[in-house]
Amino acid sequence: MHGIAETVSEMRQRPGQFGLVGANGGIMSKYSVGVYSTEPADWVPDNSAALCDEVKRLPEVPVTINPDGPAMIETYSVRYDWPTRTGIIMGRLDDDNSRFLATSEDENPVALLSDGEPLGASIAVRSTEAGNRATLA
Repeated sequence: MHGIAETVSEMRQRPGQFGLVGANGGIMSKYSVGVYSTEPADWVPDNSAALCDEVKRLPEVPVTINPDGPAMIETYSVRYDWPTRTGIIMGRLDDDNSRFLATSEDENPVALLSDGEPLGASIAVRSTEAGNRATLA
């Protein structure tokens, strides 16, 4: 509700603009998105069943549990509330385009995730007993 209330407040100061609010629920298992505008629009019912069917027809992306080698960042997050600022990276291995999950506490990749434009950046990933770790390539 806070995000919606803040967006409405901001939208009132910006006629003709749009606002986007994302939210999650459950255990990060449910996601919702609201698009807000200062201009009224007619209600359009969703077509969730058709969208779900379309998504089911997309090819599955293989997942590598223990990745090793050159890769690229597909998406990411940064944890600031852990004792050490930590980057969490979902990427694709260059060799087979499979998806993996890795973390990094190294200063350079975490700085790229926090302050740069990391999407598509080249990294190296390796599997260790403590988990998958990523460094800049």
